[in-house]
Amino acid sequence: MAITIAQKPNGTSVSFDRGSWQASSAYVIRDDAGAQLNAGQIMENSDVNNKLGPLGLGGNSGALGELDGSGTYYATRLRQVGFDLKQVDDGGYVWEAVVKFDSSVGDGTGTISSIDAKNEGQPEFVAIEYSVQGEPVDIWRQGATAPANKSIPTEQDIGGTRVDSGGEPVSTFNNVARVTVRNVIVGRPTPPLSFLNKRNSNGFSIGPYTFPADTVLFTGCNISRVGSSKYEVVYSFAYDSNFHLRQIAQRNADNGEVVKGGIGSTCADPPVLVARAGNKTSHAVCVYWRQPFPDTTTFPPTGMFTT
Repeated sequence: MAITIAQKPNGTSVSFDRGSWQASSAYVIRDDAGAQLNAGQIMENSDVNNKLGPLGLGGNSGALGELDGSGTYYATRLRQVGFDLKQVDDGGYVWEAVVKFDSSVGDGTGTISSIDAKNEGQPEFVAIEYSVQGEPVDIWRQGATAPANKSIPTEQDIGGTRVDSGGEPVSTFNNVARVTVRNVIVGRPTPPLSFLNKRNSNGFSIGPYTFPADTVLFTGCNISRVGSSKYEVVYSFAYDSNFHLRQIAQRNADNGEVVKGGIGSTCADPPVLVARAGNKTSHAVCVYWRQPFPDTTTFPPTGMFTT
């Protein structure tokens, strides 16, 4: 038995509409000795599998190469996504396979990654979604430099320019981003509990952008079943340009009020206070960094967080 596969005459169709490509190519499959065939025998044939199967599923996207001939026009515009296989006659002597192609780029040329080429809900599908904005935070000092140890800052005054009034902070904006990574995987995943509420100890890439160490907080994930043995895992992250550090002002142990003084006051143990002069305002004397998320870990570049 020798199974043959050949393009069907007049079996190719290509369309382009609203910036998206669609195409199909039909093949005729038979045994050269005229024997009956079943679907299993057909798919066990390496020539058939290489022709019909998309990359990543055991095939070589051979049908896309035939659609393009010796050129590269469709190679940069279409991707082979699947096929339909059916009997043409009652006995299973002749079969027809229709290979389906989908758009890999919009209205233009160029190439994309294999990850971005996946459809919604398809295994190995990954979507990256950003929400970027300024987030208000209270500060007592402007221009203070973040400490070298972002996890457990030392008990030292942070420096910078005093911007509070009478010990009351003002609001400024941190550059923050909420990032979600949606993965569709085969097989039931294990929730990554060990990463929860930890910051990245390494530079961490999500899509084309690499976030500096200590700036990305893993805030959790949602896992839902979307099909037979298929699960969608949505990972959530929070990026903070100031490493998630927050300023606090030293308070008086007796009354809980911010320790404040005029210009010339010194943060020491105990603080050296100078009375405010005339109509000058007083300021918080000692301001410290605090890290509400002190734990860090190495985020994996692939696998759990597929990017």
